[in-house]
Amino acid sequence: MLAPESRFQSDAVISAWKYICQLRVQLQKNKASLVLGAGISWDLKLPLWGSLIDRIKAAMQPNAAEAMLVSDAPGKAALVLFEIFCSYKKAEIESGGLYADSNLVERKILSDWRELIHAALYSETKDGGRRKTISDHPYFGEMIAFIKQSELTVNYNFDDYIEFGLSCADLNPTSNERPYQTIWSHHAQFTKDKCVIYHPNGFLPFDKKKFQSENLIFSDGAFADQLLDGIGGGLSTLLHVLTKKTSILLGHSLTDSTLLHLLRKAATISPGNYNYFIRYMRDDEILDNQSKAAIFEANFNNYNLITLFFKNSEIKEFLNAITLPQDEFLLESDVLGLPTKYCYYMVGSIGIGKSTVLSQFGNLITLDEWFDERPTEMANAPDHLSTHKTMTIDSWTNQQFGKKNNYLATKAVGIFIIDRSPIDPLTFVVDVTVEERARSMLSQGIRPGKSSRTIQSGEVIHMVGDPNEIWSRLITKRKETSWPPEKIEKLQCKSLELYEPLKPRIIHSTSRKEVDIIRDVAKIIFSSAYSPADLDSEMRKIANA
Repeated sequence: MLAPESRFQSDAVISAWKYICQLRVQLQKNKASLVLGAGISWDLKLPLWGSLIDRIKAAMQPNAAEAMLVSDAPGKAALVLFEIFCSYKKAEIESGGLYADSNLVERKILSDWRELIHAALYSETKDGGRRKTISDHPYFGEMIAFIKQSELTVNYNFDDYIEFGLSCADLNPTSNERPYQTIWSHHAQFTKDKCVIYHPNGFLPFDKKKFQSENLIFSDGAFADQLLDGIGGGLSTLLHVLTKKTSILLGHSLTDSTLLHLLRKAATISPGNYNYFIRYMRDDEILDNQSKAAIFEANFNNYNLITLFFKNSEIKEFLNAITLPQDEFLLESDVLGLPTKYCYYMVGSIGIGKSTVLSQFGNLITLDEWFDERPTEMANAPDHLSTHKTMTIDSWTNQQFGKKNNYLATKAVGIFIIDRSPIDPLTFVVDVTVEERARSMLSQGIRPGKSSRTIQSGEVIHMVGDPNEIWSRLITKRKETSWPPEKIEKLQCKSLELYEPLKPRIIHSTSRKEVDIIRDVAKIIFSSAYSPADLDSEMRKIANA
């Protein structure tokens, strides 16, 4: 009898399993979004920008033959065509006598221009065939499955196919109320908890009688105005999506200057927040590994983007894996032999900057150093405390690491960054041996009584630095007298010695910019590779030495 086969067959999707796990958690927390570009429109029988310009030129030709001579790039062409359109349309409207006021004439010109764009946009769209069109789309159903679980979807396109899909009873069974909210202004307030569709470039629904935006961001000039408007806060909703959520950019080519500006600004505001960019691959397209690596690094370092090279069928698998019910996802992961929990322990000397780094990775699941309020005496070096007080603190510390480990043990899916591991307290021992401290951590914290629980495995990221610079940081925290440079150096050396068998990843965190340190940590976490260390085995080895 053949073994069951997974529904996920793409090597590219399987290698992105860690990212899928993160996105699943973010979607469940209502913190994941799709940011849709023109690329999704091709399979919806909607024209891309160049084709849309060609259709507009053809429609204008009977009234202005010179329109066919416009050969600029689409953004510039839209500007020129609009001026040609205004020229003959204004004369036509004024000759009619109905719109005498210049303001009314201008409004009528804009209305007719929008009508022209509408006709060009939907020229191949038939009302009765829209359902079949989305059924034929390679991953439209998977997009809707994601969108209906998400608070906000950004759609840079004018069309209303997403809204139409959300209204299909078989794709999104709902009550009688409209299952989505469409907005195009950053001033608009959300009236729904989920399925808010934001069209930053404007909205032009297929049904011309439906509510739509007055303006469309369609030319180079309009894009430039939008970019300038962003300086005054006009792009706040988009910035919120890119800095506070985990977004998937789908259907983009990363040539939009406004989007690139936003991505760069978001990377500056939230250096630890990384989004995903799906670099579309045609079925016949081949990119060598060196080219893929160069594209990945460029997008990662400049725009905080994790680039995934997917064909249509792989986009479908990827979105499906994110929205699959939890029990089915865990079963599929088991069949594929893939982990669904990825743990990263941040360790290092006091004052090295672990908590600062952790605070930047809000898009992951972070566990602080302590679950409960820390005893004030722990701010002092252990050799400044009485034996009784040290024993009390050690017992409290054991319980804290037990709580963190229990929390991790109950979680099945996600990327976790943990401030300190249960081995860390061994670097602070006073009046007892390292072996005794290891035994107390295991017996009091990790597996008290008859428990058989083990320390959760994970990769160790060890932050190191110059003891004098670390000491200078402690001055602002009023800890400099308890932790002079020589004591910091001793603590750091002891920590490196204890963790050395676990092959930690070393991050240098002094004499460097904070953003560079964060990026180095991110490169480890967002690498597709994962090699967890067996902390429990190492702790037992130390305890039994």
